[in-house]
Amino acid sequence: MQEVSVITEAVRDEGGKWLRLSDRAQLIKLAADQLHLDASAFFIGDANVVLHSSAYRDFHRFLVGVLGGAVTEFEQIGDALRRIADEYDDADAVISLDLNQIYTH
Repeated sequence: MQEVSVITEAVRDEGGKWLRLSDRAQLIKLAADQLHLDASAFFIGDANVVLHSSAYRDFHRFLVGVLGGAVTEFEQIGDALRRIADEYDDADAVISLDLNQIYTH
């Protein structure tokens, strides 16, 4: 069987990148959440102001929801990578025990 080698600091670094992405997505979500247009912004000389305004609100709500999901998901990925690195380190500590010192004939 081939040996698997994991550089846990690299896994933790990758987790940190996802946590930073979560923070950045949060800032974008907060900014997008504050963007609102009144129905009058959609007046282009026709009677579809309500239709256009409604479409904007629906898309705005969708986009803010997607950004909120990114915040959550990115944070979960970062936390999962940190836990994976911890588990590898814990497993390596157990495996590195010298079993000859523990079990003698």
